[in-house]
Amino acid sequence: MALIVVLWLLVALSLVATRLVATQRAVVRQTYVELQRSQALIAAEGGIAFAVHQLLLAPERFGANVQRHSTVIGDVKLAMVIRSERGKLDLNTGSLDYFARFFRMMGASADEANKLSQQMREGRERGIPLQHLEDVLARTSMDALFYQRILPYITIWGGGSVPDAAYADTVLVQALDLPKPHTSGDNPGSVVAVEIVATLANGFSAGLLATVLIIPVESEAGVFRVLRWQEN
Repeated sequence: MALIVVLWLLVALSLVATRLVATQRAVVRQTYVELQRSQALIAAEGGIAFAVHQLLLAPERFGANVQRHSTVIGDVKLAMVIRSERGKLDLNTGSLDYFARFFRMMGASADEANKLSQQMREGRERGIPLQHLEDVLARTSMDALFYQRILPYITIWGGGSVPDAAYADTVLVQALDLPKPHTSGDNPGSVVAVEIVATLANGFSAGLLATVLIIPVESEAGVFRVLRWQEN
């Protein structure tokens, strides 16, 4: 009888030990994944500075016109897209007729599009400009899903009533029937959105979307201030 009890205790201890080992392995694996993601995120942050540097150094090659660029620095691969905020619809100053057309293009019904643009009009008439992109959710009846859908194409830093077609995404060009630009664009303005994906040699990756204000200085590297930051 005593032998049976001892055997059962050994089996139980073995199961406990197995579970502890499995738990420790899971913790180690999770820690490793988090460490690699953190390294990829740091690389992506460095990619933001690299993109700004390239935009100042070689604007004809690294233009803010929605073209995709890729480069390898050390063992990190960077994929980036630079967008001028001038190529987006400005929530504070953009044509409300254009917004209604854009909302329709993005899936809203005619009534919904007109309602949203009217709510934006009423907000503007109160003389209180939006301070953050997310503020449009509080000012209108727009839901979060639709907001995420239009987010790549809206801004509060563009300053114009009509997006600059030289920097506008194809979606906006088609939705608003923007005229074909005569030039490829040589003045993207001082505010650009930089989308970066950094991939490490081991396959781990991290993405960032940052809207930055570029402040050129005498050095080629320049200086920038982050206006908006989002991990992808």
